[in-house]
Amino acid sequence: KRVVAFLHPHCAAGGGGERVLWVGLVALREATDARIVVYTGDVGVGAAAMRARAADRFGVTVPADVEFVYVRSRRLSEPGLYPVATMIGQSLGSMVLAAEAVLRLPPDVFVDTTGYGFSFPVAKLLAGAATAAYVHYPTISGDMIGALGTRAFNNRGLALALPKLKALYYELFAVAYGWCGRRCDAVMANSSWTKGHIEKIWRRDDVALAYPPCDTSVLEKIAKGRPGDSGGPVVVASLAQFRPEKDHALQLEAWALLPEATRRRARLVVAGAARHADDRALLDGLRRRARDLGISDSVEFKVSAPRSEILDLLRGAHVGLHTMRLEHFGIAVVEFMAAGLVPLAHASGGPLLDIVGADGDRGLVATDAPDYAAKLAALVDGPRETRDAMAANARAFVADRFSDAAFSAAFVA
Repeated sequence: KRVVAFLHPHCAAGGGGERVLWVGLVALREATDARIVVYTGDVGVGAAAMRARAADRFGVTVPADVEFVYVRSRRLSEPGLYPVATMIGQSLGSMVLAAEAVLRLPPDVFVDTTGYGFSFPVAKLLAGAATAAYVHYPTISGDMIGALGTRAFNNRGLALALPKLKALYYELFAVAYGWCGRRCDAVMANSSWTKGHIEKIWRRDDVALAYPPCDTSVLEKIAKGRPGDSGGPVVVASLAQFRPEKDHALQLEAWALLPEATRRRARLVVAGAARHADDRALLDGLRRRARDLGISDSVEFKVSAPRSEILDLLRGAHVGLHTMRLEHFGIAVVEFMAAGLVPLAHASGGPLLDIVGADGDRGLVATDAPDYAAKLAALVDGPRETRDAMAANARAFVADRFSDAAFSAAFVA
């Protein structure tokens, strides 16, 4: 049998990228009898536990014959190892990771679902494999270069000291990234924003668009009897892994800017997975920040909660909060909408172009802390009928467009 291998070093994590992996594997298994392998760095998680996590977090049953090949060089591809020139360090580390993976089990088809664009020439050189990618987010883009001065990007260790050296660094990296991207035989992108940037920087016009699978069918069944409708607090939910680029700090700053009377009527629940020490350190910093801002009494953190708890959160929430600038797609935003929440998302990337839009019919978008605070206050304090109308429009918009079935059909096309 042909070996189709997926490079996904953090496949035990609980983010949207992992849902793409598992739903894609299920679709591939239904379409082919190939031997399916996942290269993972989760060396302490056995195959049974991996399947159990996928079922618990995403409601996806991973086929029993999917194999896991464990690689031990994952740490080389993680940002915490490279405080300076992070992208170059991570990219070179990902090449070592890919080399270890394909040498452990050479594939016929090598599929990157993590964003390791430098892995394609490695797979071709060492295994002679055909290469494919599902791209969530370009490693570098014109928009990202324009955001170098922002907190979220500097926190990733991307900034260098001098502007001219910084620009040269990015230009040279973009050339290398584009060359590696052209070594990929088949490319899918998860949003219009990602597709446009990948086609530009990889200099190709054959990138297919496949919106990621969102758990719309289950979420659409959630009962809409919300506590806030009968005098309880208006619950604002955030769903995002605890990573710097998700900019949870912006959520806390916006929350602190709300009038005290508005905060007393509302509660912010920040839920997400913390994958490793870097994420946990960021989470600790967010908790300290909430205390410093004096908002701890109305902010709750849910860390690596099982899917059942996430569904309970969505069942009781009214507003879905998203703050990542240039989010490639925004699965969490779709989940908010499918569950009947009103999304308040960042006015950029996939949430703006593909999901929420800018007209205010199916949710709101914002840019900075005062903007978020003003729109949060409008949603919390405004008429329930206005919020309900936006929620209904949002739910109708995502019903079929972002379903598992739509993704599966595109993924194996």
